Amino acid sequence: MKMDGMIYLSLAYIAMIAAIAIWTWTVVTRSRSIEARLAAVESTIGLSADEGDDVASQSVDE
Repeated sequence: MKMDGMIYLSLAYIAMIAAIAIWTWTVVTRSRSIEARLAAVESTIGLSADEGDDVASQSVDE
C-alpha cells in the first residue's frame, strides 16, 4: 500500500502534536511533584513559602 504525501504529512503532524502533549504532561507532572516536595521540606523545617525565599537569597549572598 502506497501512502499519499498528504496522508503521510497529516500522520506526521498528528504524531508531533501527540509527542508535544506527552512532553508537556511530563513537565507539568514533574513540576507539581517538585512543588509538593518543596512544600513538605518547608513545612518540616517550619518555614512559610515567603520565608523560604528569604532564606534562599541569604544563602546566595554569603
